[in-house]
Amino acid sequence: MNIKFFLIGMSLSLFPNQLCAQYVETDCPRLGYISPERCGNGLKCPFGEYWNCPKVITKAIPGQCNGYAENCKIGDILNSDGTCSGAKEKDKIPLGVVIVIKDKCGWAMTASPIQRGIKKQDASDDMTALPDYSLWRAVINDYDACGNTKKIIQSRDRLLYPVIWRIMTYAPAEAIETRGKWCLPSAGMLKSLYVNLDAINKGISKIDGTELVNDNEHIWSSTRTLPGWVWYFCTENDSRQHLWHNGVKYGSCKDDIYNRAVVRGVIEF
Repeated sequence: MNIKFFLIGMSLSLFPNQLCAQYVETDCPRLGYISPERCGNGLKCPFGEYWNCPKVITKAIPGQCNGYAENCKIGDILNSDGTCSGAKEKDKIPLGVVIVIKDKCGWAMTASPIQRGIKKQDASDDMTALPDYSLWRAVINDYDACGNTKKIIQSRDRLLYPVIWRIMTYAPAEAIETRGKWCLPSAGMLKSLYVNLDAINKGISKIDGTELVNDNEHIWSSTRTLPGWVWYFCTENDSRQHLWHNGVKYGSCKDDIYNRAVVRGVIEF
């Protein structure tokens, strides 16, 4: 092989790589390094004094999960300005008490019932829009409170499901902008309430709410079991045939509990 042609071929094969090397992006802002100031947990641009800083979430958005919940803990107070606090703070409006934190999302429950002694649903209402959970081991994994609430709203009217409509029209007087963002808690959330009852009751007491003491109330869930039956919060020891596990229980609409259960809303954040 002619050495001259070999060297020419080699130079031509290397030319595209050399050309690409000349156009490597070195502009830090265009590469995403937009902060001129150093930041904690940030990455420095290799071509200059610019930094890529992680987004800092300073508050929640009531009614929407944005990851702020990982800064909160169960039993904290969720305020209308999107902050969590361990105690009632001056000039802040408490929305409720945090009862669940899961996958960087949280849910806070009203500190007191928004209505007592309300029937959850008509006994003949089959509610096929929702799945049936007949086993407590499955039901305690249902955290889709707002999904359940939305399905019920879309498929039923207020006469058949007054509890849901009470939730949809609820908002604290000083936080009317949260109307339509409240949901009926799911059974998994009520299980979390049961497991963390002491911490949640302490939070409730800090904002002068109604604590769950001596099983003084039962709370409706949005989780369905057999047709005409639903799950609700219960801490009492019950030897009757109705099931009770991890703070959730279900019974027939003819059961007396259906005449004395209460509505407490939850809001996502």
